[in-house]
Amino acid sequence: MRYEDAKREFIKLIESYAYRYRAWMVFSDFCKMAAISFYQPFIHDERLEEEYLEIVAKYEKKDVEMFPKLLSLVVAALSDRMGDFLGECFMDLNLGEKYKGQFFTPYHISKLMASIVGEPNEVMERVSEPAVGSGGMLIARADVLFNQYKINYQERMEVHAVDVDALCVYMCYIQLTLLNISAEVVHGNSLTNEVFKVWYTPAYIMRASSRQAPLLEERDEEVKITLPDDGIENKVLYNEEELEVFATGRLF
Repeated sequence: MRYEDAKREFIKLIESYAYRYRAWMVFSDFCKMAAISFYQPFIHDERLEEEYLEIVAKYEKKDVEMFPKLLSLVVAALSDRMGDFLGECFMDLNLGEKYKGQFFTPYHISKLMASIVGEPNEVMERVSEPAVGSGGMLIARADVLFNQYKINYQERMEVHAVDVDALCVYMCYIQLTLLNISAEVVHGNSLTNEVFKVWYTPAYIMRASSRQAPLLEERDEEVKITLPDDGIENKVLYNEEELEVFATGRLF
């Protein structure tokens, strides 16, 4: 299925339930459920399981079937080409004016901005985005790396993404997960340096052994994949050096 066709079907499906559920509720519930579905096999968090079931309980059994259909359309779209699929659907559903006055940058503008950031790092492209939204800018940078520089972003890109809004975190996490981008997506406040919860994409988790390997080079030990610590006590988003970088106006 083509990207635009999937987007039309996604919007049409949500609107078809408008007689029973608000579009904003369906969209936000879908995003949270999809994010939990991707993360739960790795984290095994009982709280996430309970939150998932609480969402399901709001819908009649026959209506729950729409959620896997919505997810299949996101998969189909991002399999066709890169784009800020969920951000675009959010705007096309006219949720931007109703939901905290939130608006997402059109993808073609994000791609233009990503293309003028400069040449990619020869070793690893590390990107920090303190107000990530639905992840459009990060996706655009991956798009530029792949199509302009012929670089496999799945191997050469590391992302640290933050947003104060939980829905944005879910949207970003879903899209970066499906594009197999190694990322930690933080629900936090970049202005106050607070962290509420961290979501790690499967690609980030599966790279854990390569991150840990240098620490074990001097010891004859087997490298084991372990999940990052999900605790938020005493955790801050940025250290002083990173804050100085942002003070110069550079986000990358």
